[in-house]
Amino acid sequence: MTTTTAPRRTWIPVAGVALLAVVLLIWAKWQPYWVKVPSVAGSGSLGRSILPSDGVSLRSGLEFAGTYFLAIWPALVTGLVLAAAVRTVLPADWTARMVGRRGAVVGSALAVPGMMCSCCSAPVAVGLRQRAADVRAALAFWLASPALNPVVLVFCAFVLPWPWTVLRLAAGLAVVGVGALAARRSGDAPDPTGLAVGTDSLDDGRPLPVRFLVALGGLSLRLLPEYLVLVVVLGALRGVLFPLGAGLAGTHGAVVVAIVVLLAVAGTLLPIPTGAEIAAVAALLAAGVSPVIAAALLVTLSAISLPSLLMVRRVFPVRVLATVTVGTVLIGVVCSVVVAVGGSWTA
Repeated sequence: MTTTTAPRRTWIPVAGVALLAVVLLIWAKWQPYWVKVPSVAGSGSLGRSILPSDGVSLRSGLEFAGTYFLAIWPALVTGLVLAAAVRTVLPADWTARMVGRRGAVVGSALAVPGMMCSCCSAPVAVGLRQRAADVRAALAFWLASPALNPVVLVFCAFVLPWPWTVLRLAAGLAVVGVGALAARRSGDAPDPTGLAVGTDSLDDGRPLPVRFLVALGGLSLRLLPEYLVLVVVLGALRGVLFPLGAGLAGTHGAVVVAIVVLLAVAGTLLPIPTGAEIAAVAALLAAGVSPVIAAALLVTLSAISLPSLLMVRRVFPVRVLATVTVGTVLIGVVCSVVVAVGGSWTA
């Protein structure tokens, strides 16, 4: 009798979390994109780039933060709620069995339908690690959410010449691949901070709603304050991080190489809404900037950011995060090299 009821009891919370995910994603992602994609297809534009700045100032940072959070807050709420649900509802043994030992493929497959930016997928990755998912699966979820976002590829196809879409897909796959290799080399080492656990530490007899709210509150208090501050600071500094003035249109030679490297590094720092990297590349091309320079931001802007790295720093080995960061920068540089080799990169 026990063997027949236990699986049923396991699948009840699993189905509940899956249903919650579908409802939240319809609200935060799927329905908005159902409206936005035809609009982008008709106009061939994603609007203004989020990168231009009037200078380094608190006002500039607050304006950036306002624009950014207005765009991403539904996805951020979705990420936090799903992370709390994973942490308190999913059985740890089921998570370890179904997610924790099946590596990057399963993590990526779970991430792609969510179509989240790196900061919104980070809480879910934290929740997975706290519920016994190993480094490989949780890291793949975090990276694949922005790097393999299908709606970004659709935006890219409508806004930029077709080679950019192929390059964006290849670069996204490369980012996830670097993460998978780094995680495999690290093994599934225990987290030194004790946050990544495989036990039901919150299952202490309290009612589920209470445990869920405690988990949600704990995640929010742990992740949001520094996130909010960093978005304002990085927004204020984006004029320094991305010196995208008219002078870039006339650069060549070694100067281009230096700019590509600097932009690739800067791209891994700034958080952006989903698809903003496509708008940034399109704006640079429209301003007459070399496609070689623009390509450095094609994947680095979206794949990771400093706030998202800090969100997940307690649940992934430092060496893995360092490898992912350096690998993302190098992939951004390689994108510029590919564009420099030749091809039809301007309309």
